[in-house]
Amino acid sequence: MNNVRRAAYVAVALILLASLRASAQSAPRVEFRPFAVLAVERFSASTTFDANLDSSVQVLWGGGVQMKTRKNVFVDVTVTRLSRTGEQAFVNNGQVFRLGIPLHTTLTPLEFTVGYRFPQKRRRLVRRWRPTVIPYAGLGIGVYRYEQTSDFAVAAENTDETHAGFVAVGGAEFRASKWIGITVDAQYTRAPGILGQGGVSRLVDEHDLGGIAGRVRVILGR
Repeated sequence: MNNVRRAAYVAVALILLASLRASAQSAPRVEFRPFAVLAVERFSASTTFDANLDSSVQVLWGGGVQMKTRKNVFVDVTVTRLSRTGEQAFVNNGQVFRLGIPLHTTLTPLEFTVGYRFPQKRRRLVRRWRPTVIPYAGLGIGVYRYEQTSDFAVAAENTDETHAGFVAVGGAEFRASKWIGITVDAQYTRAPGILGQGGVSRLVDEHDLGGIAGRVRVILGR
């Protein structure tokens, strides 16, 4: 009888151990994956950015978190920032004249994107796995805060506006290891209603603060 009990205890222990190992290996329903992001964006308001910051192509950096589900649906929350000092300028007959007065520009986008990952099956090579490539696409909204101040301007001449916008993104994730992924994608944003209130943007009738960006992200997580 004692031998039967011992065998039963051992069997129960083995079943519990197997179930614990299976639960540990199974993916959670929702996984939170933090990431860092670097974006190079060409702004739609090209004349405004060329006049004030010397170029319509600017660099933004930041980070965020991705909520990834087992159904391959994801939600990204991303915060980036652009902070540059340029010059006040005005435009006359299409020609830009810079005034040599410092102009401080700050842009802070907060973006929420919902999308889908298209997982690819891994194929066995000779003693190696091919790098896993996972295409994805998403749509979302953003909240964009734009600040522009000058050393010699009164408060009414400065800009501090916040408006909502639209986001679309598509790209691919490359799995560098089990816990590190690198994504490369293109993002389109449209954020009307911020520019065009004053300065160069009003003179040249530019209203959209969005543009097209190429982004690289480093993601921590499976």
